[in-house]
Amino acid sequence: MPPDRVQPLRRAHIPVAANVLAAALADDPGYRAMLPDVRRRIPELTAVYRMTLADALTHGRGVVTTLGDVITGAAAVYPPGTYPMTPLRWGRRATGIVRLATLAREHSAALSRFGRVTSSGVPTDAWYVEALGVRPDLQRLGRGRLLIDAVLAMVDEAGDASYLETTNPANVDYYALRGYVRTEARMPVVPETPEGPWILPMRRPSAAARDAVPTSENTVAAVD
Repeated sequence: MPPDRVQPLRRAHIPVAANVLAAALADDPGYRAMLPDVRRRIPELTAVYRMTLADALTHGRGVVTTLGDVITGAAAVYPPGTYPMTPLRWGRRATGIVRLATLAREHSAALSRFGRVTSSGVPTDAWYVEALGVRPDLQRLGRGRLLIDAVLAMVDEAGDASYLETTNPANVDYYALRGYVRTEARMPVVPETPEGPWILPMRRPSAAARDAVPTSENTVAAVD
């Protein structure tokens, strides 16, 4: 495992952590479809994740991995019933909304629709992993596992289920190794391209529900 430290998100982390998430997720098929201008994609996503992390700091939980003073990864997760954001919470993010609208311009409508679609699918009985990513040049060295393990430790301590979405089919097997199962629902990221990319929801049952499954039906998999 990498020598990084896992620690709670602090307000001072947000600008850099948002940029780390933006860079980590910029090549996901969904964001490539919604934000086709590669030169603008990371600045646009950084503005999105600054709002996400600021809201999670108050209403959810955030964690970062750090190597010395360098933020190498970040995650934002919401306990059951705390997502989507209420109108009051959106109002508190007014400055961030203006920043995003200025950057996104013609992409704003697609981002807004994506937010509405994903928010509508978040169950009220599960922790929502809203974002998780590792700096691209530091990926595939175990930092993602540090982050998801920290998130799932919170979920399991609470005895709850967990939920997330991905638009990257390559992530499905990764999260399946950590107990997530694809739900039947899937939605196109952009309505005009029903052939994909798709929003792929996944749910991880609570520990009690997993323990209730007969041993013969359990799947045991090694993780990196």
